[in-house]
Amino acid sequence: MGDSRRFSLFAKLISQNFPLHKYSTIADIAGGKGYLQLSLSSFGYKVTTFDIRNKFVKGLNYRHKLFNKELKDDFSLLVGLHPDEATDVIITEAARRKIPFVICPCCEKPTDTTFWGGKWVDHLTKYAEKLGFQVTRTQLPMVGKNVVLIGMFSSNKKNT
Repeated sequence: MGDSRRFSLFAKLISQNFPLHKYSTIADIAGGKGYLQLSLSSFGYKVTTFDIRNKFVKGLNYRHKLFNKELKDDFSLLVGLHPDEATDVIITEAARRKIPFVICPCCEKPTDTTFWGGKWVDHLTKYAEKLGFQVTRTQLPMVGKNVVLIGMFSSNKKNT
């Protein structure tokens, strides 16, 4: 069982780092039931939650599908709170779209990259930097997996 404050703490961190006037549309990837969407919406963000599981809070902007390059939606920020197999997908898609990301990884389940061991957050940081991001690492004041990576796309780096 995760810390019940995780959604509000993560949403607060996002609101402190990404002003609403510039980052108003957010994709919450592998967002589960949509509780992060509820927290982010309280700050005024327009959020779409993507998840393949079919359990979600009614009345949310929810898409029962995987987030991938076929989606043509125009988001200004990609986020994931404990997004399991979608963690590296968020970084890949943010790089392809040249927009920032915020992730709080939980487990080592890569989809887009090969993970050879070591610390998962170090691997994700290096992967994001390779794709042209400047990555900041911080922590949420909560119990459980609380390391957060904030990736800002750097236009002066080549996207490989």
